[in-house]
Amino acid sequence: MMITMCTKFTALEIGSGDAFLLEDYDNDWNCLFDAGGSKNRIVYLLKRKRIEKLNLAICSHNDVDHANGFIGLLQSNIKIDEIWLPGTWAAILQYVKDNGIGPDEVEWMDTIERKCSKKNFEGLNYIKNEDSTKVLGVEAENLIDIESYLSLEEFNDTLSFFSEQIEMGMKIKRIIGVKEYNYYLRGRIGLLSLSLKLDKIITIAGLAYRNGCKVRWFEPVDYCTCAKVAYGLVALNSYERTRVQKPRNAQGFALLCLLTVVNEYSLVFEYLKGNNPILRFSADSDCTCQSVPYNENIIVTAPHHGSDANTIVYKQLVGDNIIWVRSDRKSGKRPCCYFKCLNIKYCLACKKYNFISEICFEYNTLNKQWVHVKGTQCMC
Repeated sequence: MMITMCTKFTALEIGSGDAFLLEDYDNDWNCLFDAGGSKNRIVYLLKRKRIEKLNLAICSHNDVDHANGFIGLLQSNIKIDEIWLPGTWAAILQYVKDNGIGPDEVEWMDTIERKCSKKNFEGLNYIKNEDSTKVLGVEAENLIDIESYLSLEEFNDTLSFFSEQIEMGMKIKRIIGVKEYNYYLRGRIGLLSLSLKLDKIITIAGLAYRNGCKVRWFEPVDYCTCAKVAYGLVALNSYERTRVQKPRNAQGFALLCLLTVVNEYSLVFEYLKGNNPILRFSADSDCTCQSVPYNENIIVTAPHHGSDANTIVYKQLVGDNIIWVRSDRKSGKRPCCYFKCLNIKYCLACKKYNFISEICFEYNTLNKQWVHVKGTQCMC
């Protein structure tokens, strides 16, 4: 009897960050979920696989190790038909466009405690724990239409204020070295960090529109949505929007840019085969939403590369048949103890044995199981 393999999942050896490739042979489409931290590496890996077109690309959030690769992709000759982006980007850019951001505002933002809770800021008024229709009705005066205004040309003036900061930062990077430079930026809202964040958002969105990609925007919420979208994908913690809420003031703007909140509200998606979820892209979120309980054979990408800050996910998503896949490099704090205790786990870079290779599974439609094809099981 011939075994039918219809779907392939690959965790690409991107180095820093996440880059997962999903290929559906039956329906002849593919999807890239996040693109890692290197602008050139992701292009090289896809071309090595002879992939010249992506039907769908999803950027979960604005961290360098998830989003930077999209700049390289959009500047390459690899065609992207459709790209899904966080709705928070449109809100951030609209606030900058409407209000401008100067040194005084950024200096004030830099005093905000990195790990502060979103509940402390009345000014955010962005993410609502309510039914979406109520939000659209009650907060209509604070909604913005997402249009093709996100062009590189239109935001040149907006970024002119930050360009000197970026240039200065590159000089600092050359002087103090990459490691010290990254440590300097970590968790900061300062001018240089904010400039780099905005530059990345504008570049990715602008190139997507310029290249003729179909752009769809997903606004994160703090409750389970389980909204079916397209390509068999289900949004677990967001809704697709053509209108998003913008922050009311600088406090809300600063909070949307803070690293901790950006991670928490990164976009999470499931992939369904029929009505059965067989794959979950967790990004850096601590989202525990599920379309159905995960008691079947399913691949789950480890949230935040196996960080102990997301242990709630390991506690809530329980099942002997869950296959956990961890991306990124090895580090002193990752993978955490919870990941190490999981039943079935794979690492791109195992902390103990130091192997670095892509991880690949193919889905057997007859017995509805993932078949391990490539990569070594984690020994941490």
